[in-house]
Amino acid sequence: MRLFFLLLLSTLFLHAENSSALLKRSVVKIFTVSSNPVFKQPWTSSIGNSIGSGCIIEGNRILTNAHVVTNATFIEVLKNGDTKKYEAEVLSVCHDCDLALLKVKDQTFFKGTKPLEIDGLPKLEEEVAVYGYPIGGETLSITQGVVSRIEHQMYVHSARRHLAIQIDAAVNPGNSGGPVISNGKLVGIVMQMRKSSQNIGYIIPTTEIKHYLKDIEDGHVDGYPTLGLVAQKMENPSIVELYALPQKDQGLLVDYIIPASPSENILQENDVILSIDGYKVYSNGKIEFREGEFTSFTYALDRHQIGEKAHLQILRDKKIKNVSVTLSKRREDLKLIKSYKYHPFATYFIYGGYVFVPASSEYRIPAKYYEQYPTAKREELVFLYRVLPSELTKGYERVNSIIIDKVNGKDFKNFAQFVKLVDNLKEKFVIFEDEYNYKIVLDKESVSKYQKNILRRYNIKSDRSDDIK
Repeated sequence: MRLFFLLLLSTLFLHAENSSALLKRSVVKIFTVSSNPVFKQPWTSSIGNSIGSGCIIEGNRILTNAHVVTNATFIEVLKNGDTKKYEAEVLSVCHDCDLALLKVKDQTFFKGTKPLEIDGLPKLEEEVAVYGYPIGGETLSITQGVVSRIEHQMYVHSARRHLAIQIDAAVNPGNSGGPVISNGKLVGIVMQMRKSSQNIGYIIPTTEIKHYLKDIEDGHVDGYPTLGLVAQKMENPSIVELYALPQKDQGLLVDYIIPASPSENILQENDVILSIDGYKVYSNGKIEFREGEFTSFTYALDRHQIGEKAHLQILRDKKIKNVSVTLSKRREDLKLIKSYKYHPFATYFIYGGYVFVPASSEYRIPAKYYEQYPTAKREELVFLYRVLPSELTKGYERVNSIIIDKVNGKDFKNFAQFVKLVDNLKEKFVIFEDEYNYKIVLDKESVSKYQKNILRRYNIKSDRSDDIK
């Protein structure tokens, strides 16, 4: 009997060792070479090298952060316990939730590995282990800690707020994209750390990982949907009394419906949102996503894919109504000032020494434009970013950072239309105007005469980026 017990213990230890070895072999070191836009000089790009982490999941895919492989031109992966690097490429990427998938060209890379099983949300104080390849060494690093907090946080890569898990295990540069394990299963992907504190790291929970994996089943990344409205909390007793709320701790007041948003013609200003898909919306903008645990009401919307319906209970004119909104738009679709940092190059157009770019968060756009939304008339703003001193810019050398509203009195919807309009003008003078009618005037024949010299002087190969040629 004693012999049998010893043999059983040996078998259990051997199984545990094998499981641990398989888990470690599923952790991947990622070597990325990237070509990144230089927004100060949009006609150039910079080459960068970085190291991150990842893990093997079902389908012979490697899961990692989007920011580990953004603008990648060459990727190699190395699994733990191996010495050979394998070439990989990006299969898909979702910048919104900072997740990406890689595929390896040589399938022998996956020999001797086992994909990690994706688990659910861990509990507070649950022990977790962080696997990855942070600075300080070249081999696999494992640190341990506990789940400290679960709530919406800002994802630095996308500047979006999603559910995130805070842990106290050590997280350092190079850990990004690495798996976080509890009871042998994947409970999150390392995302970022808080530099101004000690042992505060954030991981992407499996709720967001599963959303991403379902999103790409059709081969296309859609991202997260939005209602497309501006709402305010209702914590003040006077506003509760004014709108006659059925419960004093419930309700989110709709202030504004963004034009062409999913909520247009369904919700109205001064509606009060009481619940979303059965989740009670509290007056502080929170919902209870798990018993005794609260986070932003957008959690309910984030569980949906683009095109699905959200079911809302609202209070309108002191009467409760049930409505459904088809979530057909992403948050990005309804922003006038977008981000282009995820592109391998910047978009630009140079005319007579004047450098025009699509207005984006990478430039110092006047603050008021961040509070505006796209319209049928204007989908995108054109920004005069800088002036290259030349024969054609006399008197305008210090003019920059203005939004162009018209060209020769004509409107345009977006940057591409702006360029086409300038290219096809027949008039002698080209006149750029801002919203206050300030004018920059150029003689078209002079531009034709000096344009090549201006580009040569500043070592610029083309007057426009490849995407608008």
